[in-house]
Amino acid sequence: MTVRRLTPDGDIATSSQQFISGIDEVAQTIRTRWKLFLGEYFRDVSEGTPWFQRILVKNPNPDEINAILKTRIVRTQGVIQVLRFEPTFDVQSRTYSIFASVLTQFGELSLTLDEVPNG
Repeated sequence: MTVRRLTPDGDIATSSQQFISGIDEVAQTIRTRWKLFLGEYFRDVSEGTPWFQRILVKNPNPDEINAILKTRIVRTQGVIQVLRFEPTFDVQSRTYSIFASVLTQFGELSLTLDEVPNG
């Protein structure tokens, strides 16, 4: 499968390399799925990360959050399994990030997910 390449700002690339495939496609798709809010996609409102419903809530359950985000990664097309999943929550800066190592159909991929969407 081939997808439109996104710029670092999240815009669709309109110059240079406009399409990506392989391991770059899987990495971009994981990041896109991470940022998609539950109910945001009009063609399938059951798709998305439940940021407001289950993650950015009062007294969140860290184990539930990790399970939700790990499942979002594992259900990405091209992902075979998650090899490493290391969440980090910094109380001081109130930031949550994940380092993940993922086995894809194209090889091993390591990525850090640290941008929490601001819908």
